[in-house]
Amino acid sequence: MKSLKQLIPGADKNESRKLDPMLAYFLGALDVRLRRLSPTIVSGSDPVRQGALEEIKRASAGFATTYGDSANEDAAWNEANRLERLFALVEPSENLWAELKRCLAEAADENVGSTARLVASTNAMAPLVIDPKTPGSLLPGGDMVVRSLLLETLEETHWTVQRKFYSRPIRKSATRRIVCFGMAAFLLFMLPYLTLYFYVWHGTKDPIASWAWLPIYTAATAGLFGALFSRLLYLQSKWDALTVGGLKDAREFTSIILRGCVGMIGAVIVFFFLKSGIMSGSLFPTFSDIGIERFQSSEKTGSLLAVLNLYYPTKDLALLVVWSFLAGFSERLVPSILRDTETTLGKASTKE
Repeated sequence: MKSLKQLIPGADKNESRKLDPMLAYFLGALDVRLRRLSPTIVSGSDPVRQGALEEIKRASAGFATTYGDSANEDAAWNEANRLERLFALVEPSENLWAELKRCLAEAADENVGSTARLVASTNAMAPLVIDPKTPGSLLPGGDMVVRSLLLETLEETHWTVQRKFYSRPIRKSATRRIVCFGMAAFLLFMLPYLTLYFYVWHGTKDPIASWAWLPIYTAATAGLFGALFSRLLYLQSKWDALTVGGLKDAREFTSIILRGCVGMIGAVIVFFFLKSGIMSGSLFPTFSDIGIERFQSSEKTGSLLAVLNLYYPTKDLALLVVWSFLAGFSERLVPSILRDTETTLGKASTKE
């Protein structure tokens, strides 16, 4: 009986090193299983099992030569997973139930979405296929049903694992782009304060008096930063739930820019709602008090007295930042405000 390694022509040490270590381990596990199963298959006894065994040997013959290059890693894993599914056709009937249980446990470890359905199907099928007189043995005709469920379990597991493997570079690309856009939005938000500190550092006149644009600029940039921050958190928590198409859309520049624009526009809308006075109270800013306040503090160091000139956003400017950030962060905030306003206006017009 030849092993997989013996069947691979030219599979010397230098060539085997080209394979990914995890893939090499996976192939080694398949090699051991092939050695275990081959003696149980008598030539000509079962054409289906014999054909599957020959296909495994034939597909394994040039594995390292065909897939040794790291550029073919995706195709190599697809082929290795196909070989494992072929093993489901070769598995002896007395081993099928134990193998199915093992694959279900592996599916649970890999967080396969259909694990609950597969387990329920297995539990419902157990009284119909297991021989009650011989635990672990199958009734006549039960091996076909169990083998089909085993194949489905392997297919679902391989799809989930391959999806994770395939989506990893897409996730990295999407995360990198969103982080870059988010940091750019944060720098835009901090730009007035960096400019102020630059003037103070060089001892020139404070430019605050001419910053008439500061409130709406703060609202827009805070909303932009909030939208991108929300997008990043959402994707980090929903990576496994998104489809491959959804992952590709998440990394597109148009999708990222669109989400940022929606957050920025929502923050500007909230800015005008706050300014209109429709919403009032201690949680809402008073626009006449929006600004940057200067505070001098004294600190005695030894015999010297140091005077610190500190610049803070006023309480109302801080409230505007909070509301603008929330408007960009929450996709439901602005629609809920518009819906409540529409309801209020509708009731007012009805009373008139």
